[in-house]
Amino acid sequence: MYQLFISRKTLAGLIVIWLVWGCAGGNEKLYFSSLSEGWAQQEEVQFLFSPKKINHPTNLYIYLRNDDHYPFSNIHLITTLKNPIGETLIDTLSYSMATPDGEWIGQGYWIHENKLWYKEAYRFGVVGEYQLSIRPAMRHNEQAKSIEVLEGITEVGIGIEQIQSEQ
Repeated sequence: MYQLFISRKTLAGLIVIWLVWGCAGGNEKLYFSSLSEGWAQQEEVQFLFSPKKINHPTNLYIYLRNDDHYPFSNIHLITTLKNPIGETLIDTLSYSMATPDGEWIGQGYWIHENKLWYKEAYRFGVVGEYQLSIRPAMRHNEQAKSIEVLEGITEVGIGIEQIQSEQ
């Protein structure tokens, strides 16, 4: 009778491959932009993309990755979505990043990833390239002046997920 021995490295490698393959099975397209020294308040992070289908419900997400140096329990963002013919949709958004007791909501240990709703079942109406710009809009309570640089934000991203029609 033969015994099969698998080293810990091989087992760990197989688990990582399985996890990556399992997570990549969805139809969400991801775009990320890295921030090396925090996120400057006036710095817009821009994403260009062309939707696969027009007039088809699509979920849009904003991804934020932060480390433990992020000093707030929430974040305020201003987004600008511009379609190929120049029509613009501007939103001011607020998201919680931590629970009231200070625990990060996002997934991860050293870097916490938050997947935040941006648009649910949104329908792109025009064929072509869209531009989504995101910038922070944070300030200290009871102060009009904004914070110059948000420390601890390491990456900003978007996710575009076509809703599967039920057959």
